[in-house]
Amino acid sequence: MEYYIFLNKMTPQPTESQPVAKRTRAATKWREWKNLPTDLVEDIAGRLLNFDVAEYLCFRATCKPWRDCTDNPRMGDGMDARFRPRNWIVLNRCGARTGRTLVNIATGARTSIDFHELFTHHQLGTADGLLVLANKATDHICLLNPLTRAFGGFPPLRIDRAVNMSSMICGSSSSSSSRPPLDPSKINGAGIDDSTSPRTLVLCLRAGWCPIVCAKPGDNNWVYGCATEMRPAGIVTRVQSPVTIGGRCYFTTVAGAIMTVDPSSPARWPVMTFLLNEDPPVNAKISSFLVRSQGRMLMVRYMVGFNLVDGGGYDETKIFKWHGRPCCMEVFEVDIAGRRLVPQSGVGDNKAAFLGATHTVMVSTKKFPKIADNSVYLNCFLQRRGHFGAYHFGDRTTTPPKDFPARGSRRYFPCACHWELEDCLVRNVEKRYYKENYLYMDDDMRQDAP
Repeated sequence: MEYYIFLNKMTPQPTESQPVAKRTRAATKWREWKNLPTDLVEDIAGRLLNFDVAEYLCFRATCKPWRDCTDNPRMGDGMDARFRPRNWIVLNRCGARTGRTLVNIATGARTSIDFHELFTHHQLGTADGLLVLANKATDHICLLNPLTRAFGGFPPLRIDRAVNMSSMICGSSSSSSSRPPLDPSKINGAGIDDSTSPRTLVLCLRAGWCPIVCAKPGDNNWVYGCATEMRPAGIVTRVQSPVTIGGRCYFTTVAGAIMTVDPSSPARWPVMTFLLNEDPPVNAKISSFLVRSQGRMLMVRYMVGFNLVDGGGYDETKIFKWHGRPCCMEVFEVDIAGRRLVPQSGVGDNKAAFLGATHTVMVSTKKFPKIADNSVYLNCFLQRRGHFGAYHFGDRTTTPPKDFPARGSRRYFPCACHWELEDCLVRNVEKRYYKENYLYMDDDMRQDAP
């Protein structure tokens, strides 16, 4: 059964001055919407929440009785998976230190919000729709829901040396009072694992001898994670493009091995296990990315190298050339239960994927027609290194890279006011942060540092 409520068209109550016939007709149209049955209100709220958390919030804001019989999204630790705005992205606004523009990549809706938290925190990234913030004074990490404004706290960016690399390898548990801070420039994306209680925040690192760090609300420090299995290419030292789906956090190596955190491990440190541990059957330069697409997880694999055509075993019709270099762009649906990759012909009709190591974004091209359909866009760092801007699966063509303004120019700073959405996403899916003079800055802000 479908329910339709037109809250802005309620008939006013009849008055005594009205004729009896008009009063009767008006009385039959009058409805006490605030006194709807509780089960009906809960059913409507659930349907709206399944569509978008913003619609759920608007429904609760209608009247107090409806708020009383629906769950408050601000309760708890702010990490409830039901209220995460996965379809919303946050873009900068020029001239507004704490102002941000929120855009729904599925419906095209947008709104502007002032986050007073950004006076004392700096945004390090996103985790399943939540903003990952770092306190400028204490280095404490927080998660902020940009729509509900729910706030969850985590320990400062420092590592628990009681669980160090030697204890992971040798089984010892030597403790140390030294807890070195974690360099925020190493953070390469974030995800949430809902299978633990309380939930675990996973931060991927760019490079080093451990690829991730994990913490839960209430912990005193962060703990390195390690892989218990070896890859044919050696130990895993870097993972990227984390995606939270089905309550688990997944990430991939550059070559395309998909990993997750095993919450059932008895070890004192987070253990990384392989969902898929196979390399492509070719020796080439590879970049792999995980993309969330309407409840599914896709892998996009970009390969460059002459080995693709010299006995690489790939269909020549799938090979294209950019500046004389053979390239190949592959898309797979990740069958989590079957632990396999299912080849796809592209990212899908009316969709476009923006690929970055920090995170990835899938956009509806019906709502944003300036973005090419069934295409993938490379991040600005790859484009600056001589790669193309976008690849279109329909006609297997490429577009040239974007000519972004120089870093010394004020126009380099991306904002929702003057930049196209395409350009903002190409910049935002790949960001690096630096800590200078005790302030966090990304690539855009660092140009103005003393």
